Amino acid sequence: MTNIATLFTTYPDAAGLLKGLYVMNGYFDEAPLPEPYYNWNSWADPLASKIVFSSNVSVHRAIPLEVTDTLTIEAKQARVLLNSGSDLMKSVFSFGGAWLEKSEKLTLHDPLAAVSVFYPDICSFERGNVQVETNFESNMGGTSFAPSQKGNVEIARTVDREQFYRILSTTLCGENKKVKQRHIPQLVVSRAKSVGTVGEAWLANLDNMVSELEKEWHISGEDALSGGTHALVANADGENGEKYVLKIDMPEDLGGEFSKEISVLKTANGKSYTKLYAYDIERKACLLERLGKPIDKLDYTVQEKLQIICMALQKVWELPVENAELTTGDTSWFNEFLESGYEKLNHPCPRKVIEQALVYLKSRTENENPDEFVMLHGDAHGENTLKSLTGEGFKFIDPDGIFYEKAYDLGVLMREWREEYEPEPMKAGKERCSYLHHLTSVPEQEIWEWGYIQMVSTAFVMLQIGQEETGHKMLHIAECRNNKSNPV
Repeated sequence: MTNIATLFTTYPDAAGLLKGLYVMNGYFDEAPLPEPYYNWNSWADPLASKIVFSSNVSVHRAIPLEVTDTLTIEAKQARVLLNSGSDLMKSVFSFGGAWLEKSEKLTLHDPLAAVSVFYPDICSFERGNVQVETNFESNMGGTSFAPSQKGNVEIARTVDREQFYRILSTTLCGENKKVKQRHIPQLVVSRAKSVGTVGEAWLANLDNMVSELEKEWHISGEDALSGGTHALVANADGENGEKYVLKIDMPEDLGGEFSKEISVLKTANGKSYTKLYAYDIERKACLLERLGKPIDKLDYTVQEKLQIICMALQKVWELPVENAELTTGDTSWFNEFLESGYEKLNHPCPRKVIEQALVYLKSRTENENPDEFVMLHGDAHGENTLKSLTGEGFKFIDPDGIFYEKAYDLGVLMREWREEYEPEPMKAGKERCSYLHHLTSVPEQEIWEWGYIQMVSTAFVMLQIGQEETGHKMLHIAECRNNKSNPV
């Protein structure tokens, strides 16, 4: 601000000669800043800031702190989300590495101001006048905004975060680098956006990340496959015609971790699970054996699907756990997720539905027997159970890497194929619970309790990612089963 103010005061006609002035300056949110110096560009030289904000420039735009703050990324995610082997990117991280380490976050204040020069529609703006405090020490440099169509300044109000990250990533990867743009399924897009800034940055950098992995693993990837919700999944061919699947998980944690999945796949080594050929923990990417269609896309009845999946699960439960990096299961995540989700989703169901889930969670905690814990899949449903192309029956994908009681896996099967529960969700649910007990010998009450918990928690996930019809149907089924606390 000091240099610009000096220019305008030394050469009064300079402001009128400019085609445009874009500055990262000001703070206009209702919530007060912890300290005035957080608004550094104004606080450091309040008089200069006042001179600049009062100047008349043909296009005068300010990008304030409350807008640029929405783009902040955790430092540990920055290198992954903006990863590239380009010389420019290497220089950026070399220059900014100390800042990332100290602050533990990547702030993108000035980059947004720069991008807005070349992409004027990246932000929405409001016209008005800006006042700068230059007298009172307690609020020195503080800025306030008064909307006015006759004002001399436009301040940014919102930013298209996904588009900004895409521009930033493409620019830092090198302007001469041509990257194929791939279609990403809407469910993946919705889930990524539901986790906020880090998900949007991940979406923006996906094409670049795929291009880098293609080079490193000597593969050629195709467009994304449908059916997934938390990862980009695409067929890929090796240099000698090998058939693979490329998978890149999004950088979020809704009940599972990528490293645990890799540990399970390494332990299984192709038994009951897709075979693992390569992986990158930082980028949450892996190269897998290509399988056939999911069991949900094949001509099986629901009972036949349950039988096939239970047979496959029993093989999983027999896998050794000594060297596997598994998470010991407990109910704490579900307790917290259900309580917080109930409030965040503005009470999407009667409170009694949540209360019953909490009762069942308490029951599972009180009655668990660690001596009977085994390696679980954690989410073994019809889309995660695929036909082997080598005559090995069916194999699982996407394991959660959990060491816990078997009923947890069967609870997932209680929430699936919901059309089979109409018109009597209680009766049909009891019948399926009994059938799963018959197939596995796991106690019915344990299966029922986990089935109810899975139904409600998955409903909340569906609502969070915009699948409202599915989410509400699941909550309806849970409510219908809420009439009896001990139905089996």
